[in-house]
Amino acid sequence: MAVPEVVAIAQGPLLGTLFTMLFYGVVSMQIFFYIRNYPRDRIVIKLAVATIWILETLHTAMSIEAIEYYLIRNYNNPIALSSTVWSFELTLILGFIIAYFVNMCFVWRIYLLSEKIWITVVLGILSTARVAIGLANCSLSFKYMQWHVFRAHVYSTMIVGWTLSVVVDCSIAATICYYLHTHRTGMQRTDTIINRLLMYTVNTGAITSVFAILVIISFTTITALAFVAFVQVQSKLYAISLLATFNSRRSIAGAANSTLATFDNFHSTHTPPVDISQNSAGYQMQHLKQMRPIEIEQTLQTISKAGSSEYTVRDADPYVNGSMAV
Repeated sequence: MAVPEVVAIAQGPLLGTLFTMLFYGVVSMQIFFYIRNYPRDRIVIKLAVATIWILETLHTAMSIEAIEYYLIRNYNNPIALSSTVWSFELTLILGFIIAYFVNMCFVWRIYLLSEKIWITVVLGILSTARVAIGLANCSLSFKYMQWHVFRAHVYSTMIVGWTLSVVVDCSIAATICYYLHTHRTGMQRTDTIINRLLMYTVNTGAITSVFAILVIISFTTITALAFVAFVQVQSKLYAISLLATFNSRRSIAGAANSTLATFDNFHSTHTPPVDISQNSAGYQMQHLKQMRPIEIEQTLQTISKAGSSEYTVRDADPYVNGSMAV
């Protein structure tokens, strides 16, 4: 087989595997951080973290085995290089399962924030449809093992599936942002928490959507397997986004506690008397300025246990204090 043809076939999977190994290190580091910092988390979150680690370990192992099959055992075998292999197909399947698992975790988060079943059902159906199309495409690779034949049979469904991936990721991120925004109270600590959560949500939703768009562009414009690199990396981004959500709880609570310290000078600040209704926001802020920090803490409805910053306002986001299940 000519060198350019080998490059066209192997370059995408090779780059994807290298970046997969890199991001697997990030995933492992996040899991180690979680184990050290959240030993008393709810069992459901511990199970979610363990599931992600097992799936990501299998995904990385299958990626390595596939690239070893192509570039070590069959580097000069034209038939093998132009065909799919079981480990590579399993890599793609695991990637879709990871994406579905993470999406459903965020859908459950939306239910906790909104308490609206219909939103959960709609997003759950979209996520399920997306993974169903992906798994259906993967199953065809067992039937059409030549890359060019496989590409011809899944061209339309690939575009539909990855377009749906963009829709699902953007919808989940937008919905979480909306309900976080509705939980604003005007209290500085609570709003600090929500602002940080909004930043995490937008960033994680955007990056997975960008990679889905890159899959569509590379698949439709390049006949080689360049799209495979983006497919492989995207599953790691899903895992990282979920683990970052779990691991950011303490830093978010710490930022909120730092914000709370700015209230310490309220009782010494001179303000002119305000003659307004007790139901108005102005009265509430005037009253807040006359309170001691401990009273402000109670007004903000924060939860404090043994001085730990792991616990904060449940109503801001159930993930912040680990209450993923109710």
